[in-house]
Amino acid sequence: MFQGFDREMILFFLDLRFHNDRQFMDANRERYQERVRAPFCAFVTEVGQRLQPLIPDLEVRPNKCLSRINRDTRFSRDKSPYRDHLWVAFRQSGVSKDGQPFYWFEISPEQVNWGLGLWGENRPLMDALRRRILAHPADVRRRLSRLDEAECFLAGPAWKKLQVPGEVPEDLRDLYVKKTVYFEKRGPEMDWIYSPGIVDRVAGDFSLLLPLYLLLRGCGAEDGEPGIKED
Repeated sequence: MFQGFDREMILFFLDLRFHNDRQFMDANRERYQERVRAPFCAFVTEVGQRLQPLIPDLEVRPNKCLSRINRDTRFSRDKSPYRDHLWVAFRQSGVSKDGQPFYWFEISPEQVNWGLGLWGENRPLMDALRRRILAHPADVRRRLSRLDEAECFLAGPAWKKLQVPGEVPEDLRDLYVKKTVYFEKRGPEMDWIYSPGIVDRVAGDFSLLLPLYLLLRGCGAEDGEPGIKED
């Protein structure tokens, strides 16, 4: 049962940041398992139990949702073997993560953040979203209103020279020009993570963002929105 994240977790991340090698990790493997990984897995289980009734095909198994502590350094100049932070990603089960909508939750020594977005770029999906904005601006606007309730904001890189049709409403233009998109809650107080109540906060925000998740899922599907109830 999730009891809140361990305060030792941040100390572990900081120690790993300054001693990022196999010798340190081997000496602190049990510390990592007990103080970092175990609480994260409990968190995934409880949040997943809240989300799965809303999205039955969501992947909620901790070993599939939790990032690895090991880094893939094959294509990176930074050859540090381990991450000094971890994240969780809830996405549709059985599909590639690339360009697909997902919910995330991340903790680093500096901050905690969570939200909803696309994992990488997906031009066909974003083009479908642009068509949706043109065809049903009121529906898209209604879904975006959930951002204020969840205290999240729209983010993501934008096309600098994309031509925006004149019929696109002014308040939807920021979304229209995005290359990829995410809706993020950044900068909550770190003390939240040490309480079991962080599950309620995160799962509650994820539920509020469900209409936007369904919008992205629907834009990425050939047959329209999945058969998932919004409320």
